Amino acid sequence: MIEEENYKFNGFYTEEVRGQDGNRIGFDIVLVKNREERTILARIENVITHSQYSKYKVGNYHVFRNNFEVAVLPIFNSNADILIIDEIGKMELFSQKFQDEIVKLFFGTSNKSFVIATIPQVHKVPPRYLSLFQKFHKDERCKIITVNRQNRNNLPEEIFPLIF
Repeated sequence: MIEEENYKFNGFYTEEVRGQDGNRIGFDIVLVKNREERTILARIENVITHSQYSKYKVGNYHVFRNNFEVAVLPIFNSNADILIIDEIGKMELFSQKFQDEIVKLFFGTSNKSFVIATIPQVHKVPPRYLSLFQKFHKDERCKIITVNRQNRNNLPEEIFPLIF
């Protein structure tokens, strides 16, 4: 839809990775401008070697912060009119550089016309990040849409009129 309007867009989304048995083994970062390019965000212990273990963990997942930063931080300097960020979550927030870019993007001097981002529900946010997410809810420029089973398939139709 966005491409049809000749807007420049960029961003990333987080995608589950499943093993051969169908169980989730981790998450990858996928760039919206190049969906073939995937970057490992997190993996469970039994699919990585001990030398790959990370000090950053969410549950059973080792989070590879450096991989994330190399893949994602350049989108903030792109010439995109619209940024897509899926998601601003626990794993992504291990990166202070990412946090800084998010704050500049939403509450600073960004020249981006529009940002589509997913955020966790406030009651699921770790206390150290709570003030950031409360800012999203208080800022009148931020339109919060709660995603549920009833509306998740119709989100493009709900979001598109907000952009144009």
